[in-house]
Parts: sequence; C-alpha cells; structure tokens
Amino acid sequence: MRWIIRATLLAAAGVLGCSSDSRVGVTGKVTYQGEPVAVGTITFLPAAESGTKCGGLIENGAYKVEPQLGPQPGPHRVEIRWAKPTGKKFKNEFGEELDIRQEGLPDKYHANSTLTADIKAGANVIDFQLEK
Repeated sequence: MRWIIRATLLAAAGVLGCSSDSRVGVTGKVTYQGEPVAVGTITFLPAAESGTKCGGLIENGAYKVEPQLGPQPGPHRVEIRWAKPTGKKFKNEFGEELDIRQEGLPDKYHANSTLTADIKAGANVIDFQLEK
C-alpha cells in the first residue's frame, strides 16, 4: 500500500522524468508548527524558464532528492504539500482500513508559495520550518 501512496505523491509533485547531468542533490527536514511533516511532497520550481521542476517525498519530516533527479543550481520557488490524516477512515478494494487524507498546510506553502531556495553546486541541505 505504501508504494501506491509514494507513486501518487510523486506524480502529484510532477517529479517523474527529471534527469540531467547538471542536477544536484538536496536533503533536509520539514516541520509545521514544530512537528515533523509525516507524509508529503516537496517541489523545486526553477526561476529560469528553461529549468525543470523536480522534487521528492517527505517522510517523517525528512526529504532527500537524489542528484540525478534533483534541481539545477540557481534560485527556486518551493512548494510543500502535506497529506494530513483527517481522522476518518475508508476501506479499499482489499478491505484494508486506510486514513482519509487532505492538504494540511496553508496555500502560502504550496498553491501560493512564498518559499524559496537558492540551490548551489554540490550537495545542499535545506530545512523548512513552517509556521501557521
């Protein structure tokens, strides 16, 4: 079941198919009001029109974008989404009881994001401490 959530989140972030020799890796932590974002996505959108958006999954407050799928150096706008459990459950076609999830972050962190990151050549560690 975890692979379904991963595939859905990756597709939603638009990170499939990103690759280039000039890309770099990015890792970091993401918290909201001091608590780790359990399940979500992070997307790096380059300021340059010629760039390709890339990103990855957030799991237990941490993310890692491998260099072969990472952003190119330069300024980026960053979108972070959190698949927050609503407290309600549903049964899938296999009878498994799963959490119903919805966006848990304000629009200022994704749809109308004001987050930025200046990606450097080489390895990058960029943490995001989000507040309400």
